Amino acid sequence: MKREMYLFVVVLIGLTLVPFKSYAEQPRLSEECMKKMELRNEKYNRLVMKDIIAGFNLDIDEVNYRKVTREGLETAYMIYGGKLRDDYYNSLKEYFNVASRGNPMLFVRPQEAYLLYKQLNNTNVMIHLKLNGSKWVEINRDKKSGNYIEFQKLKCETKYMKEKQKILN
Repeated sequence: MKREMYLFVVVLIGLTLVPFKSYAEQPRLSEECMKKMELRNEKYNRLVMKDIIAGFNLDIDEVNYRKVTREGLETAYMIYGGKLRDDYYNSLKEYFNVASRGNPMLFVRPQEAYLLYKQLNNTNVMIHLKLNGSKWVEINRDKKSGNYIEFQKLKCETKYMKEKQKILN
């Protein structure tokens, strides 16, 4: 018992000697900066998708295809009950687990879909899927060299990162 009490006191003293930074002292991104970042990210994702669609000469438009993001797929899964054995969801979710520039995007129309993304080395990837029963099955996977799309950091974002780094050092 004495040993545990001694250990508790040592840990308690050790914690009081460690300098804590309060949450209030942490730098924060302004609401305006977060909105600018969101707009920048949307623009970047549009440019990435435009490059991929043009590179593969795909006839994808917003009239004939529905765009689905990873978040949209997860939301639909929860709305429709989140069943453990949901073949539609389970057969699609694995395709979103990729390292990419921008967000992978699924373009869906009845019985057919294309998952598009840009690899970190700027290679454009197109995965053609067909609905077979209750599962999406890969029909074709193609890769082509894509253009570099510059991702520009905002001044407010850079300032925030510098302030955060000062506190961590």
